Amino acid sequence: MLETPVECFDFEKMHPAPVALDMIDLMKKEGGLGLSANQVGFPYQIFVMKAILNKQYGDITVVMNPVIKGLSKEVELGPEGCLSHPGLFLRVKRPISCIVEFDTLTSDYKNVIHVEAKYNDIDARCFLHEYDHLHGIQYIDRVSKLKIQRADTKRLKRIKYGRA
Repeated sequence: MLETPVECFDFEKMHPAPVALDMIDLMKKEGGLGLSANQVGFPYQIFVMKAILNKQYGDITVVMNPVIKGLSKEVELGPEGCLSHPGLFLRVKRPISCIVEFDTLTSDYKNVIHVEAKYNDIDARCFLHEYDHLHGIQYIDRVSKLKIQRADTKRLKRIKYGRA
């Protein structure tokens, strides 16, 4: 399911709060910075992310039906991991900032609002990583096979020596 783009969240079919709260609980339990719906078998555009710099929409932001309005020309090669690939850390090139719009939940999780936001650095990296998931793209698709093999070898050594 990770390679398959998901459909827009349809608010007529269901309220997003129960799904969002379950995803937040799972993300916290697994120690992740983000989690997208298709990682948990849900076929609609929703992800949750832990806000590090931009906490305008809370410590954890619920993102539904995101649209990228702008990306910085400046990019940075930075570390990424993924709950779908435990222990596999790769350096991925991404824009250092993005301007986006999306639907989110109010702080009481009762209402859906449409917002625009700018994310920088780690928040931009996390947003774009989760956005990719919704479109069937994984971070392993953004690096060479050789880099994946080297990172997997390191991961296996960490596991072998109990440092995973």
